[in-house]
Amino acid sequence: MFFLIGCSSRHEEHDTKAKPGDDPHAAHDKAKGSSQLMIVTDPAQASAGKLTTLKLMIHGADRETVKSFEIVHDQKIHLIIVRDGLDQFAHIHPEVDAAGNATVTYTFLTGGNYWLYADHKPTGKEQATATAQVKVAGDIPASPVLTPNVPGEIPGDGLRAKVAVEGASGGGEATITFDLSDAAGKAVENLQPYMGAMGHLVVLSSDGKEYIHAHPAEAKPRTSSRVVFQAHIIKPGLYKGWGQFRWKDTVRVVPFVFKVG
Repeated sequence: MFFLIGCSSRHEEHDTKAKPGDDPHAAHDKAKGSSQLMIVTDPAQASAGKLTTLKLMIHGADRETVKSFEIVHDQKIHLIIVRDGLDQFAHIHPEVDAAGNATVTYTFLTGGNYWLYADHKPTGKEQATATAQVKVAGDIPASPVLTPNVPGEIPGDGLRAKVAVEGASGGGEATITFDLSDAAGKAVENLQPYMGAMGHLVVLSSDGKEYIHAHPAEAKPRTSSRVVFQAHIIKPGLYKGWGQFRWKDTVRVVPFVFKVG
């Protein structure tokens, strides 16, 4: 099935501001212009619980097909998939051929409407995010109510995190801090790089229109258990975030909810 393109929403891609000596991959200016994402699914009707092939093509702000991508954090395209209730989240990486066609397989866990955000950097151009939607057949469970839970301790995949959000106001820079510990409450040791960074952070507004993908400014955290991100929050509202960290050779996800304004 061919899905009509979704124009990219306002966002800050890789929002951190690097200082001399910091991770050079952490600093990217705000993406400019508008790119478009075209998607064909195989089978034509994506269904919950069944493997689906996603075929993607990105058109730049000039409406030309993007054929050449720079590698950013080890990948040409970072594809973020989120159900519109913000209860399903995935961060995957399509294979890209010489013509710019991208392909990846994914199994949607439930039915419903899913937002797809394709973070990419055309060769020699600004960082950008192209978005689209996919409707998935199958049972559509009610999404949990989004209830702010930070500051607080949040359970993740095999670890816990004390999460704090400071300075979050419409149009301002928010500092989002994760203090990571194991299930017993001991600070984690030997946090591992994950795709060229000590963590990845995706933040979405409850309506899916405000999107942020950030990385720590520091190549390595000051302590192995604390990771700090900067995120530019455009407007007041309810937001959900997903912190991703690699520990003991496994990527762990910490979801959290916060309110701005």
